[in-house]
Amino acid sequence: MKKINIALIVLAASSLLVSCIKDNYAAPAETFKGAFVEKGTNVPFQTALGNTGIRIRLMEYSWSDTPQPYDMNVKQDGTFQNTKVFKGKYGVTPEGAFVPLQEEVIEIQGTIEKTYEVEPLLKVEWVGQPVVNSDGTVSVQVKVTRGTTNPDYQQEVEKGWLFVSETDYVGDFCYSPNYSTRLTGAEIPLGETITVTTGFPNGTSGTGIAFPNYQRKYFLRFAAKTTVNFSNTERYNYTPIVEVTTGR
Repeated sequence: MKKINIALIVLAASSLLVSCIKDNYAAPAETFKGAFVEKGTNVPFQTALGNTGIRIRLMEYSWSDTPQPYDMNVKQDGTFQNTKVFKGKYGVTPEGAFVPLQEEVIEIQGTIEKTYEVEPLLKVEWVGQPVVNSDGTVSVQVKVTRGTTNPDYQQEVEKGWLFVSETDYVGDFCYSPNYSTRLTGAEIPLGETITVTTGFPNGTSGTGIAFPNYQRKYFLRFAAKTTVNFSNTERYNYTPIVEVTTGR
């Protein structure tokens, strides 16, 4: 009986110790926020959501020289905010469809706000407003130019998309496979205004797929990329989102 009592006391003490350790472990409460803008213009950098957009990799060097990476993603308009970061010293490396940035070591304590000025690989712009056609498709005009003078990141345009979605979460991560249109790099001459029509997901030959014959909102975004991938991931440069109402 004495041995059993001793064992119970040791077990209770161990449980109490673990409980104390957990209670003293502060929850993450620091804030890291900011924005990505185009260098020289301060225009918000347009990106995708999730893994194909801008990824910010955090390496916490407070306790180790080889920590496990912690990744956070950026919103479509290039802004970001994480209010659950542990206090500490971090190596921060953003990665997206822009000339790569070097790791920066910063202390995150309280609220840290950063603005990253980046050089996009491509600058993708709307020209004019979308036009709803009589056949139930929509046409847009866009222009794609170089976003950087860095010769190491002036590869050929590989492909482009006119992404269409029923929500404003539109991009390569969320789009209609019927109404979006795929273009080859040869169909996107740099510096020229081109017209793109919705409904050609397999290429621009043939007849476009018409939108339903009733009024409905759709969200459009044009994207293009060079032959460069980052971390084996395709990352596009984007226009801002535009909204159209279809229906004949």
